[in-house]
Amino acid sequence: MRALSSPALSSAMSRALGRVEEAIRLGKVGLGLSDEVSELLSFPIAIALVSAVGNEYLKRRYALAEAKRAEEFLAREPVDKLLSIARDFNWKIRPIEAPSWHGFLYEFSLSLPDYLRNAAPLKDKKWKLINRHIVSGEVLITRAEIARLLAEEVRRKIEGLLSRPLKEVPAPLVPLVEKVRALLSELKVGETVQLEAGGEAILEAFPPCMKAIYRALSERKHVPHAGRFAFTAFLLHIGMSVDDVVELFRQVADFSEKITRYQVEHIAGERGGKVRYTPPSCDTMRSYGLCVGADELCAKIRHPLSYYARKTRKLKKAKEAEGARGGLASG
Repeated sequence: MRALSSPALSSAMSRALGRVEEAIRLGKVGLGLSDEVSELLSFPIAIALVSAVGNEYLKRRYALAEAKRAEEFLAREPVDKLLSIARDFNWKIRPIEAPSWHGFLYEFSLSLPDYLRNAAPLKDKKWKLINRHIVSGEVLITRAEIARLLAEEVRRKIEGLLSRPLKEVPAPLVPLVEKVRALLSELKVGETVQLEAGGEAILEAFPPCMKAIYRALSERKHVPHAGRFAFTAFLLHIGMSVDDVVELFRQVADFSEKITRYQVEHIAGERGGKVRYTPPSCDTMRSYGLCVGADELCAKIRHPLSYYARKTRKLKKAKEAEGARGGLASG
């Protein structure tokens, strides 16, 4: 790693820092091909830099940001090049005679295992197998869709690279590592989510389903769209502000403040049809697979908000009773 101190690599190191900063701030690495040599060399340096910082949130966000960048490049590639790249990932894929279904022009046929492996993490309903056209055990996909699915391969590949511990941080990287850590601290990302910053919300009164979603966010784990919607609507109804809720979701690897704020404001009834959404009922939560660890109180209610209201009253009464006992004891 002594070569990192070479003046010839100073621009590559600068670009590496830029890649990481773009990932943190924007959630996507810019195309930045004005200097192809620096661009090429900056990638392994950026990988080393993120590994050296050792922040799990940053690792996931950086991998996702680079995957988004890769998707833009892949979308421009000709069919032959896309097929070559897909086969490098051992995909079983073949071109087809572009039949049209429901306005879509399909160009590829992809094996079911390859499709499922890469489509599973995607949130949009169009990726669900029930919404796909399957012929002879193969899924029909468009050119844009193959770029998106290949980007998932890129994301996992980068996460794999970042999972390898860096035994020693090269001296030239130390100042860059400190700059990245300072940026993370400045933006308050990659830290433990603190619900208490949200005002009067009482975590102890949360129903088990909402506690589970909160815990997943705190540990920066994936939360499905249905879970995010339910949790957002729940928090807004128990008195948290839009700003408080947006801050909670800042820990998610695919966080975009613009998109998150829009979605939260929409659920709060501040956008669109001005309808304030209510969190799903217990039956709906069960149908989504979001009902976990039901307790005795769950058996007596039909809605998460009812659970919260009852538990809050119970906790307040217990606190008042404890205060009364303390007053008697001191008297």
